[in-house]
Amino acid sequence: MYGLKRTITLFDAVMINLGAIIGAGIFVIIGIAIGDAGPSIFISIFVSAIVAMFTGICFSRIAMSVAKEGGAYEYAKSALSPFAGFVGGWMWMFGNIIAIAAVSLSLGGYANVLLGTSFPKVAFAVGTILAFALVNIYGIKNSAKTITFLVLINIVVLVAFIAFGIGAFRIVNFADMFPNGIGGTLLGASIIFFAFTGFSRVTTIGEEVIDPERTIPRAIIISIAISTAFYIAIGLVAVGLVPYGVLAHSSAPLSIAIAVLHNNLLGSLIALGGVTATAGVTFTGILGVSRVFFAMGRDRELPGFLGSIDKFSTPRNAIVVTVALSIVFMVLVSFGTIVEASNSAILIAYGIVDIAALNVALKEDRSGKHSFIYSRRFVAVPVLALASIGMLLAYLIGEGFSIAFGLAVAAMLFYAFRTILSNNKIVKPATAVVPKHSEVRTFGRIALRFLHQKR
Repeated sequence: MYGLKRTITLFDAVMINLGAIIGAGIFVIIGIAIGDAGPSIFISIFVSAIVAMFTGICFSRIAMSVAKEGGAYEYAKSALSPFAGFVGGWMWMFGNIIAIAAVSLSLGGYANVLLGTSFPKVAFAVGTILAFALVNIYGIKNSAKTITFLVLINIVVLVAFIAFGIGAFRIVNFADMFPNGIGGTLLGASIIFFAFTGFSRVTTIGEEVIDPERTIPRAIIISIAISTAFYIAIGLVAVGLVPYGVLAHSSAPLSIAIAVLHNNLLGSLIALGGVTATAGVTFTGILGVSRVFFAMGRDRELPGFLGSIDKFSTPRNAIVVTVALSIVFMVLVSFGTIVEASNSAILIAYGIVDIAALNVALKEDRSGKHSFIYSRRFVAVPVLALASIGMLLAYLIGEGFSIAFGLAVAAMLFYAFRTILSNNKIVKPATAVVPKHSEVRTFGRIALRFLHQKR
């Protein structure tokens, strides 16, 4: 019998999260967001970061009693209900599966720019997904090493963009700070949130993290802080180099911005960053989604074969299904719409987690050294998280939201159908076992302690 092994350190966990955050958002989505927000893009980024932090704290609160793979699925299931867990896990999975499909296509485009070729994007994307699947199957430690390599390249590229770009910065480009009003700034925040959804990626591999009670909360806090700083700096420099309207219509906004320097070597470096960044999102997407498939298969919410572990201590079947679905969606989606659909689906999943955290806060009122995280005063956090998520969703109403709504309806119908089959003993009932003693039981308390140490 094979099992999951704890091999992920704090550094690995931060890199896994950064690999999920610093990707398509900063190299592709930021152009779309700038088109809506204009020079006020830095405010949009800050708003998205606050939304991510609120929900990250909610994850922290629930994780005190959960120590299994599955992230949003396990948290909502344990703290709210099996139905909530199923819908939350389903929405999170499909939101990321759609994102994998779209981002892998973008990777193919950047690769063509870098190599000066014209290979079909789909062929390049499929080959990349299959290659990453093999690395995932071989073992998570190898996955973590690969992600670390990609993230370090991204950081070098972004630092170079800022360092060289700031010398040609034009303050005149910020004359019209809010070209589309505050509504445009908030719409930009709802779009750029696509890049922050990776903050919870490390929670999907909780059983593979060393000392998870300390490592996971620190990884969430550090990764959000680092990515926010980079996003704001990149947004300011990009708008400072060229007018925001030019960036809004480009699928490679950073390449367009840096082109004003007429430095071919630097242009190639930015294209390399585009490849590694989109590769990081594709890679961590496969990693995270397969672990939620594994958790739901282990609990028989989905077919049991998804919950098996192979000799490399990885959920091979779940990885294969994740890759297959990503390739299927690849031919069904367009990048612009899919960003909104992915954002909507993941925001709905996070909203379910926030409701679960609210439920926990209302039921528990214990005194202790860090009383806020245990008391009913903590209710303010999930309420603010839900309000901020609702605000972002309000600006995503459209075709993308319709796709996400359809996925939510499909999840509820599937759950109802499986429940009927289970009640009639046609299939085995789903399990709802939660560890009595969680290895991440002090998740929220450690997060607060970490914050206090930083003051």
